[in-house]
Amino acid sequence: MRTLIFLFWLFPAMVSAQINRSATELAKENIHEYLTAKIFKSCPYQPISYGELTPLDNQNTEVKWAIVHKFEITETKIETDKKVAIQKLYEFIFYLDNKMKVLNARSYTE
Repeated sequence: MRTLIFLFWLFPAMVSAQINRSATELAKENIHEYLTAKIFKSCPYQPISYGELTPLDNQNTEVKWAIVHKFEITETKIETDKKVAIQKLYEFIFYLDNKMKVLNARSYTE
């Protein structure tokens, strides 16, 4: 009987955790696509870290979620007739809608 009660208590928590993890993974995939297709089209992209997917309580906008993402972009510059690869660290906040599509992105520095 105790086992059954414990399972009834544990099941909603497991389902909720799986939904949150799936939403976070979908957000990460959409952010990767957004960065490589729209912002940094021709530069190699290397993700470093993602923050927590946090809900926003904006009544008047489509934005429902936000996530912080740190990544590196490798840019090539020509210095004295040589190509030099330079890695730049970027930190962005991505704003997403209910379907985890990127609506807006803002760069920031800590």
